[in-house]
Amino acid sequence: MTPHRVCRPLPRHARPESGSAGSARARSVRAILTGLAILLLAGALSAGAAACGGSSGSPSTAPSAATPTPVPSPQITGGAPPAGAVEVVRQFWKLVGEDRLSEAQRFLTSPGSTIRQWTDSGVSGARVVRVVDDSVGPSPGRDATIEFAVKVWIDPSSAVTPWGPTGPHVLFERVVRMSDGSWRLVENGTGP
Repeated sequence: MTPHRVCRPLPRHARPESGSAGSARARSVRAILTGLAILLLAGALSAGAAACGGSSGSPSTAPSAATPTPVPSPQITGGAPPAGAVEVVRQFWKLVGEDRLSEAQRFLTSPGSTIRQWTDSGVSGARVVRVVDDSVGPSPGRDATIEFAVKVWIDPSSAVTPWGPTGPHVLFERVVRMSDGSWRLVENGTGP
């Protein structure tokens, strides 16, 4: 006779039988775990929708009805100017160069800005050539987040103009961050 392995049967209390208490316990644990998994998934989905600006009461990225306000702090006093600040300056000068002065003036925050007093820019064409290297100022003023210099190509609209001859002009731009994350021009000038 060939030897063979004999498996001992499990004791009766260790074997769950169909309809037994052990089987019912396993089913209830499985149901609880399934329910928890569903709750976790539902929570993750609602958190994802909230992060995307869904209707769960969290802030949305859509523009609000409230007008953004200037938030000059923290001030930027070194390094390269943020892309958003540079872009608002580019857009401002592009609109001035296209003789769309009233639209350009909407990029301003200062009610007393001399640019708001312009009725004629004296410019027939303008564009930002580049940001001047290492031009971020150490003190942009209390109403601005940053001050930096740009080279602006200006084509005066007449022979008599405060802009001087056609060509590049270095202008210092004071820009402020707004409460909605956008940027607005505070003032610009020929010196810091």
